[in-house]
Amino acid sequence: MTQTRRIGLVVHAGRDESRRAAARAAQALRDANQSVVVIGEDDLVDDTSDELAQIGTVVAADDFSSTVGFALSFGGDGTFLRAAHLCRDAKIPVLGVNLGRLGFLAEVELDGLDEAIDAVARGAYVVEHRSTLEAFRVDGNGDHHPIGWALNEVSVEKTARQRLLLMDVHIGGQWFARVPADALVVATSTGSTAYALSAGGPILSPRVNGTLVVPVAPHSLFDRTVVASPDEGIDIDVLPSQPAGLVSCDGREPLEVSAGSRVHVRGGSLPLAIARLAPVEFYGLVRRKFGLN
Repeated sequence: MTQTRRIGLVVHAGRDESRRAAARAAQALRDANQSVVVIGEDDLVDDTSDELAQIGTVVAADDFSSTVGFALSFGGDGTFLRAAHLCRDAKIPVLGVNLGRLGFLAEVELDGLDEAIDAVARGAYVVEHRSTLEAFRVDGNGDHHPIGWALNEVSVEKTARQRLLLMDVHIGGQWFARVPADALVVATSTGSTAYALSAGGPILSPRVNGTLVVPVAPHSLFDRTVVASPDEGIDIDVLPSQPAGLVSCDGREPLEVSAGSRVHVRGGSLPLAIARLAPVEFYGLVRRKFGLN
């Protein structure tokens, strides 16, 4: 039986194809007696002329999670991550429609959009929970100040192009290694196919609840990834007498961390709810996305 809900759409603003697909989905949802919500921002909808705005209710981004009970993203993995960051804390399921390139996070391809919208309207989906990470800046008194959370990865990167970033890495409270590198990536199993993979890290099944510690272009004989447990906190000390670093969560809003600072990363307090229309064939997905024979 179809249940009436408020379904929020998060759309890649720079792709006409994403906007067209979202408008098509919005109309289909309305026809199925569902309420549609879109974010009213300069880069997304204009509430006087945009087709999406004419179909759905326009809300501010800050009000999105308190307004909807389900979210659809239209774009690539970056758009899905934006939707995730709007929805995680409110425990709102997110389903991704892939209009990007690889699209590991977005389950639905464009040719399956009509069937997906019908399933969403009927509530014919299951919810899968994916682990997250949380990052903190640690001050001189040992107090932890939240930086943000990540579905894919927390990265600490250099700011000086001509120099490496020198970091001391502690895992589970134990000093592990001094790492001179372009960056250090701390990733979830979900993020193993994102930044961590491009840095040479392994592919982990999303069923593995692990935390990857991956050096990026290390100037060291040791260049391997370490897989830790999410309850083993990762401490990254940006050593003194060097330029500052940058820390970001899923590539969002980087924060400068000065030399002598510590960044603490640990398993997130909340998972992300991902809506699934069918069981995930993870290894088949990897094979298709990377063109493996």
